[in-house]
Amino acid sequence: MTRPPSAGAPRFDPGAEAARATAAILHDMLHGADRGVVVDSPPGAGKSTLVVRAALELAAAGRPLMVIAQTNAQVDDLVLRLAEKEPDLPVGRLHSNDTDPYDKALDDLANVRKSAKAADLAGLDVVISTAAKWAHVKTVDPWSHAIVDEAYQMRSDALLAVAGLFERALFVGDPGQLDPFSIVGADQWAGLSYDPSASAVSTLLAHNPELPQHRLPVSWRLPASAAPLVSVRASTRTRPSAAVRATATGASPSASRPTARAPTGCWTRRPPRAGACWNSRPGTPRARTPRPWGRWPRSYAASWTGAARRQRAAPPTRPR
Repeated sequence: MTRPPSAGAPRFDPGAEAARATAAILHDMLHGADRGVVVDSPPGAGKSTLVVRAALELAAAGRPLMVIAQTNAQVDDLVLRLAEKEPDLPVGRLHSNDTDPYDKALDDLANVRKSAKAADLAGLDVVISTAAKWAHVKTVDPWSHAIVDEAYQMRSDALLAVAGLFERALFVGDPGQLDPFSIVGADQWAGLSYDPSASAVSTLLAHNPELPQHRLPVSWRLPASAAPLVSVRASTRTRPSAAVRATATGASPSASRPTARAPTGCWTRRPPRAGACWNSRPGTPRARTPRPWGRWPRSYAASWTGAARRQRAAPPTRPR
């Protein structure tokens, strides 16, 4: 049962809040002095829409832009979105040398130039590719701006490999996603000031806490009528977002809303780089002593491999 909004309390306007957040993000990106801007976005809040709009704003301002996505599917989707929004905008699609490197629908777009060499795309307003492909680009002049889409899916070592290609960057992603992980031992980087397998945004903020951080406040994926159900169902795993709570109660989002979710579904009010808990197995959260940033709990992999080993060693049970 939802509570009616209290008398005199300002009612939350999702459209106005989303527009206000987008305007602040674009202002920091175009006129800010910081080298990076971080945008946290829940699912359905309009990450791709923000990336496309930011790209168009930078292109209109005459600032060369490189866009870094994590998969070829994400790259092709952004190219199609840009072509649909601005058919006359010159866009470069930097691809690999594979036999089928991109979506063939791009062949029908006159404003899209495709090449496996970054030099062939020089001078275009926007050039888009994956982080893996950008890591092999060396002999080009740096772009003035970059947009990193799905930045929480990017490892910190992948960001380090492309950081010399741009002067300023906008990082957009969902902090609720699982952090990148490694299936190999972590002893080789234990004690380093950064963890190569940590997310790019987490490591970035750990070393640059002064960077401006924004959050898209509204998820448009579900109707307002679903807010009470989602709030109750999500309470067993995660805390509902401020926009969901505000839609259900009619109040403004609280300023003390949680800012991140630990990789296993445990909420914390701390930034993503300082998670307060982790789960050795899903559904069984346990507290831990905060560790220096950049070091994985050594028992993380052991807990899983040990459980698998015990399961294989257990004698099979006969059905009754």
